[in-house]
Amino acid sequence: MALTLDKRTTNAEIDVSPNVDTMTATIAVPTTRFGTLEVEEDIIIYLSEGIIGFEKWKRYVVVHHDDTTSFRWLQALDHPGVAFPILEPREFRPDYAPTISNSDAQALQITADTPVLMFAIITVPPGQPDGMTANLLGPIIINGFTHQGRQVIVQDEGYHTRHRVVDELRRATQVSPVTCVVMPQKRERAAQIA
Repeated sequence: MALTLDKRTTNAEIDVSPNVDTMTATIAVPTTRFGTLEVEEDIIIYLSEGIIGFEKWKRYVVVHHDDTTSFRWLQALDHPGVAFPILEPREFRPDYAPTISNSDAQALQITADTPVLMFAIITVPPGQPDGMTANLLGPIIINGFTHQGRQVIVQDEGYHTRHRVVDELRRATQVSPVTCVVMPQKRERAAQIA
């Protein structure tokens, strides 16, 4: 049996800012992008199998370095140069509800009632931000209670590793003609535009 992840969970408590003042136990983590981060131990994410191609590194933290954007970084704690730009997939694909295998759900101790955090790794070609893609076939799934995570391969056929983010944003902002309401006094202008 598989589990469809159709609930949106956000949890700002897993984010770390480069300039955090905290009263809980912290560790100093040197990074190449953010300098030294003070990371609260209770927000560390453990990816038991690492990330595909980066299996050696298992401990990560989510860094939200700019409050004006939805982009975050998944920063490895054990290698200062390993960090992945990430987005919550529903930021650009509101209907994203991947199905994961029963074995992945069991490994993460996820049920239909477990809060789940989900991120897609983003790739931006040099000098081509419009060519930005998201890996919707292999999202990072995190149990919101335990902070155990895993990069999974979803069981849905409609997702792939290079899903164009800009195309999805354009699709999401287009108004369907079926949902468009024209006020009686505006019909002439609407006919001219059409």
